[in-house]
Amino acid sequence: MGEEWIKECNEYLALIKESMDVGSPDRLALVRSMHRALLALNHSILGWFQYVNNPDIMSMFDIDELTGISGNLNKFAEEFIEHDIEITQKGIKKGLEDTKEEGERQPFYV
Repeated sequence: MGEEWIKECNEYLALIKESMDVGSPDRLALVRSMHRALLALNHSILGWFQYVNNPDIMSMFDIDELTGISGNLNKFAEEFIEHDIEITQKGIKKGLEDTKEEGERQPFYV
């Protein structure tokens, strides 16, 4: 599984880099780029859950390695959530909060 996983990750990285190499992206290209980035994050996070939830795998790492991994993941998560809050606050100011009510079905776009 490891080699295949790395291959998939490299394919996601190539898509992200391709999206970033667009000279003057229009709005659609920027949204496509965000979509690709989120798909890549989702793929990676699912893999991390498989690792972290498996004691046999995690026991192969020593305390220093786990400290480094934990520190990097926590720093990434903190920055990502802070960015999430910032963008959500901007969305609220633009009136996006009014578009979603508890229990109301929202359209799903592909």
